[in-house]
Amino acid sequence: MKRILQCGGLLMVLLAAASARAQLQVGDTTMRMNGTLTGGYSAGYGDQIPSNHSVNFGADAQLSGDYYNPNFLNFDITPYYNRSTSDSTFQSLTDASGLNANVNLFTGSRTPGYVSFNYTRNSTGNFGLIGTPNFTTIGNGYGFGIGWSLLLPDKPTLSFSYSQGSGGGNVYGTNEESHSALKTFNLRSSYMLAGWNLNAYYQRLSNDSQLPTFLSGETNLSYSSTTGNVLGVNGSHALPWNGSVSMYYTYSTYSGHFNDTSQPYDNFTDFSTNTEAANVVFHPTKKWSLYGSENYTDNLNGYLYQNIANNGQGVPINQQNSTSNSFTTSAGVGYNILPNLFAQGQITYFQQSYFGQTYTGSYMSGLLGYGKRIFGIFSLSASVIDSTNQFSNNNLGFIANIDGFKRIGEWEVSGNLSYAQNVQTLLVTYTTSYYNYGGNLHHRLGRGKQVTFAYNGSHSGLNQGQGSYDYSNSFSTTLAMRRVTLGATYIKSKGLSILTSTGIQPITPTPGLPPLGQIVYNGTSYGGNVGFTPVARLTLSASYSHAVSDTLANDISSQNRTEIFYTQLQYRLRRVNVFAGYTKFSQGISAAGTPPGNTYSYFIGVSRWLSFF
Repeated sequence: MKRILQCGGLLMVLLAAASARAQLQVGDTTMRMNGTLTGGYSAGYGDQIPSNHSVNFGADAQLSGDYYNPNFLNFDITPYYNRSTSDSTFQSLTDASGLNANVNLFTGSRTPGYVSFNYTRNSTGNFGLIGTPNFTTIGNGYGFGIGWSLLLPDKPTLSFSYSQGSGGGNVYGTNEESHSALKTFNLRSSYMLAGWNLNAYYQRLSNDSQLPTFLSGETNLSYSSTTGNVLGVNGSHALPWNGSVSMYYTYSTYSGHFNDTSQPYDNFTDFSTNTEAANVVFHPTKKWSLYGSENYTDNLNGYLYQNIANNGQGVPINQQNSTSNSFTTSAGVGYNILPNLFAQGQITYFQQSYFGQTYTGSYMSGLLGYGKRIFGIFSLSASVIDSTNQFSNNNLGFIANIDGFKRIGEWEVSGNLSYAQNVQTLLVTYTTSYYNYGGNLHHRLGRGKQVTFAYNGSHSGLNQGQGSYDYSNSFSTTLAMRRVTLGATYIKSKGLSILTSTGIQPITPTPGLPPLGQIVYNGTSYGGNVGFTPVARLTLSASYSHAVSDTLANDISSQNRTEIFYTQLQYRLRRVNVFAGYTKFSQGISAAGTPPGNTYSYFIGVSRWLSFF
């Protein structure tokens, strides 16, 4: 009875709340603020949380404004407190709280800048494989950023930014936690000098991470501390014959150790990579084009990992064969046979050293493509590649691409197919084959009603007897009608990944990668959602997702399962919403050695939107 009276009193307060002025002026400061107040009764119980029943209050607000002039200083501050999953605005299985804030200075001037800050507590996150089943985490985090630019006329521009943040949480269904602290610094400049468009940049990243051992199968990968630096310059200039030349150079380093804190230097990584390239192209006539290029890198092993590392992710690797390098030069010609029919020919010479061997050779390629749709449906291109080196001759490769689009009555049909056989990889002694395909079927039913079916798949693998491959298949469908919306998804993928500070990241099959941190994954997920509006202002919705996966790393296998069911009722009456929700969540990870975690919660309450000023 007491809780019923509390909920009743809260409802009266929210219904009686009145709006104030739409804007507040304090001296030279103009402010606008609106938000939502919520309250109601909630309950939750599960394997890893104590049972609880309570009357909860929550709120969120958006405060925006400017000082003196919007271009001089403007700001946007969004705090939120105790937001439940029944209101999915902040996407959390828990009652998350936090703050997002941004301040912009001197917008539109020659010296613009910004400051940002965010903080979150008790929020839901993901740690796992991007694009396939993820592991759900619950934890806290914060971030801070600042940036400034100097944009003077006829002078080199200068821009810098700095950001830092950290976050961590418990991987639900285990006793393990993941943590990551990232710092980044960026400096950029550009200038026009004697017809050259010049750019220079510097980036520094540092990342300290605590990784869950059930993924890696190695306790000595549980901690990582890495630092990366990238320095680069590039420029471009116009040439006669409607041509241009572009050049760039980068110097990058990556260092760190991957171990538990008791033995911090056993798995130490430290490498540097120099890369330079130049490209030139001419168009002497409308039909003819000539082009040439060359590039060199002095550390192929470092090059393989640098893209992942420079995105702010700690990568546990061992330095191997530091003498690897690659030099490639090529020249080609293109000719437009007809307005939509074109051909290209190219010859490439390469020289590479790795694994204690030096390889030289060349390959020739020819491309024929038709840009206009054949029969109004298809466009296509095809390439033949003939490569030779001192170990093999007449290694024939093939690449083909085709896509199509056709309207059939009220239906729109589209599809694409890419196929490659025996195509050279980054390392010239290896070749790869792949095929990617997809299709989309869309039908407009009139008056906002429509149905869509989409399917995409890919498959790739290394030749030379490596037995390495990956594939993925996904299907989705949506049906939108006047009062009902339906959706369903299905994803299945398998392949090779590498453990980073943000989770498992898929990588293409690449020869020569050291085994440290590599994970073979196999995952399947499916789900659906439904929305129903039987009468105006009343919405019923439900969603379900089910994901299963297994991982294998260093002979440690794990079977994983995540399941979420969520349903909500919402009735809107002007600025007042009455809503109720129910959530069932379950996650189990066999390698963690703990029972699966299950949580059940429900909520019923009201919310009111307010314009404070």
